[in-house]
Amino acid sequence: MHCAARWFRATFALVIVLAPVPCLAETTGAIVRDSAYAQVLRTINPRLANGESRAYATALVADSVRMRLDPRLVMAVVTVESGWNARAISPAGAEGLGQFTPETARTLGIDAWSGRSNLRGVTLYLHRLLGMFSSSRNAMREALASYNVGPYTIKSNGGVAPRGALHYVAKVLATFHAFESRLSAQPTVAVATALAPPDAAQSVAQDEAAYWGVR
Repeated sequence: MHCAARWFRATFALVIVLAPVPCLAETTGAIVRDSAYAQVLRTINPRLANGESRAYATALVADSVRMRLDPRLVMAVVTVESGWNARAISPAGAEGLGQFTPETARTLGIDAWSGRSNLRGVTLYLHRLLGMFSSSRNAMREALASYNVGPYTIKSNGGVAPRGALHYVAKVLATFHAFESRLSAQPTVAVATALAPPDAAQSVAQDEAAYWGVR
C-alpha cells in the first residue's frame, strides 16, 4: 500500500467532478444493477471493458453492504491506491487493486492478483481498521492513515499520522467527497438484499461469476 498513490492520476478529481454520470442505477429484473458505479469506474480507468466494470461495480456494492461500509469510500480507496488497475504494483511491492503487500494479503486470506479477491480484501481490511479506531474522534481519518502505513504505526504515535499518510488521507477523502456528489449510496441496499426473489444473494454471486468465471 505504500507509495501506491503514484498510480493515481492527478487529473482524476477534475474528471469525476465534470464527467456526466447517471443519478441512480436502474432496476433490471430483480437486482439493481448499479450502472452509475460502473460508468464512473470506466471514467477512472478507460481500459476497463464494460463487463469488467459491471463486475467490479456489483462486487464493490455487495461487499461494501456486507461489511456495512459506504461503497463510495471503498471506491475512493481503490481509486487512490491503483486507479482500478488490477495488475498495479508499487515500488514497495504492494499488489493489485487495493495495493496489498504479500504479508497483508496472507493475513486477510486473499489473492492480491485476483481482482475479485483483492476487492473483498479492501472491504474486509477497512472494516477491521474502522473497528479498531471506533472509539477515536477521528476514526475514519485514523483508519485511512492505517491503511496507508499500518495500524501499529498510527497507534504507536497516539493516533498521529506521518506527513505522507496525512497527504494520502486528504486525497482519499477528497475523492470520496467527489463520489458523494455524483453517486447515491441508496441503491446498494437493494443490491445486497434484492427486491425479489428471496435467493437474490445467489443471483449476485452468479452475476459476478459471469465475469470472473467462478463456479
